[in-house]
Amino acid sequence: MNESDRQTRISQLQNHRHALLQQRDRRGASIASIDMELNVVRSELQALYETGRKPPQHHPSAPKATTPQLV
Repeated sequence: MNESDRQTRISQLQNHRHALLQQRDRRGASIASIDMELNVVRSELQALYETGRKPPQHHPSAPKATTPQLV
């Protein structure tokens, strides 16, 4: 997932979270099921935020730095 896709997904999830919060405030809403869905949305948002904070991963075929072996 590239940075643009990640930002788009974060925006979608934030909008969905906002809609769920509004839904939960309505009289007669199924609070338990809305709260479960909110937990899923929060978890995915946290994972996306963490992904954005991690330094870029090196490609597996990139040469690795080696340290000289002492004999």
